[in-house]
Amino acid sequence: MLKQSRQTRTRFHQICDGALFALSLVGAYLLRDGLARVDALGLSPLEPFVELVWVLPLVAVLGPVFLGAQRFYAGQRPSGFAAARAAAFTALAVVIILFLVRAQVARSVILLGCAAGGAFAYARSVFAARLASTRLAREQWRERVLWVGDPDANKRRRASLSAQEMSHIADVGDFDPRSEPPARLAELLHKHAVNTAIFDSAGTAQLAPYVDCCTREGVAVIICTGLAPLSASLDSAAHLDSLGGEMVVHFRAHKAGPSALALKRATDVLFSAAALVLLSPVFALAALTIKLTSRGPVLFRQTRAGLNGRPFEMVKFRTMRAGAENEQDALADKNEMRGPVFKMGDDPRVTPAGRFFRRHAIDELPQLWNVLRGEMSLVGPRPLPLYEVRRFDDDAHRRRQSMRPGLTCLWQTSGRNDIDDFAEWVRLDLAYIDHWSPWLDARIVLATIPVVISGRGGR
Repeated sequence: MLKQSRQTRTRFHQICDGALFALSLVGAYLLRDGLARVDALGLSPLEPFVELVWVLPLVAVLGPVFLGAQRFYAGQRPSGFAAARAAAFTALAVVIILFLVRAQVARSVILLGCAAGGAFAYARSVFAARLASTRLAREQWRERVLWVGDPDANKRRRASLSAQEMSHIADVGDFDPRSEPPARLAELLHKHAVNTAIFDSAGTAQLAPYVDCCTREGVAVIICTGLAPLSASLDSAAHLDSLGGEMVVHFRAHKAGPSALALKRATDVLFSAAALVLLSPVFALAALTIKLTSRGPVLFRQTRAGLNGRPFEMVKFRTMRAGAENEQDALADKNEMRGPVFKMGDDPRVTPAGRFFRRHAIDELPQLWNVLRGEMSLVGPRPLPLYEVRRFDDDAHRRRQSMRPGLTCLWQTSGRNDIDDFAEWVRLDLAYIDHWSPWLDARIVLATIPVVISGRGGR
């Protein structure tokens, strides 16, 4: 597994564990405060919660730091003893800091909160380990890798990978550039929804057309150098990394670093889980409305192109009459969008309730489940049906799939269906990818709210 990929995964787990430590401290305070209100126990009342607030970020940082020091994130199998030791060190460090700053916080709250934080971090790691072996992980989370070069050299490199590295890779096969043209490589990238192409630098003297084929479509490129790993740091599109004990040059498909991607994923999990709970009354009302106003299922499911074109089943509230997909060919001449995408302003297949749902993006809410599963993100290029992706007349448009598709994007906030040229849609998506940052995601989310409330550009 590439060092940068390991860092992204570790940062995500650290963010989750930090949140668990902070929430455990809040829970410990509430439990202790509740017990203090029981007169029979004779416990002294606690200080106001506001005096504990500054300790929350402290344990959120110290918890993962001590977990890392105990090599909690180093192996595939979580260690309960490492979690317990980290919890004890965290509690001790917090108590010492409280003593030094002369802060009055109940030690019982600190001890109970840190103990619970360590227990929850261990439970999270066990759950993550089991989740990694599921079908969802195999199909959506593993890096789909195509080996480009001499098949014998590729075989040797596969054998050099550790079991941990192999567990994060979905091997889709070999491609020999000495006997196949770049067009054939493009076909394999599309067929297997490849995330990363690993090139053997000794396999051919003319790699440029093949590397360009990958980078044009947003597929990450790794060039094996045959050298042992070096201690180096490059802040550019190319990064030195190590794979199977060998130094490689890694050309990422975008500039987002491991820590930033981990933060993006952690934000997706937190907000999608919270939104699914908080918006459950809206879900129930929308489902009831669909059932009462039209025949057919409440949810519409369609296979769409995810990361690098990887197929996944996207869910949304049904806004058209049942069987509407079979009627699209008859409406092809009514398409108002230039390019491979079908958009029609006054689509006769849309139900009255569906028109309202579409205008205010209510039909998209079930995709929060796709976000929680890791198939989508809160912000990212909108996923397209597979048959529209197959109609792309410019392979460079596939680079919009180099980041996970999202619930909202620049297209949503810049006019939605008022944009009638797919090339402009792609331009906005590529601008998002090339300038991505957590702050850009936050601005897009905030800009989406007035757009969906007003229904601007919705059809």
